[in-house]
Amino acid sequence: MLRLWRAYSALASKRRSRLALGELSAEQLKDIGLTEAEARREAAVPFWR
Repeated sequence: MLRLWRAYSALASKRRSRLALGELSAEQLKDIGLTEAEARREAAVPFWR
């Protein structure tokens, strides 16, 4: 059961991170070294990958 919870938590964390990328401004993306195109591409990746 714990193993399943850890797997779910990892997938949920990836999903939240990718959704957050889609909400960053161009200036914020520049600060972390990403272009808007890179952020959009990463945000489009399914949560299970």
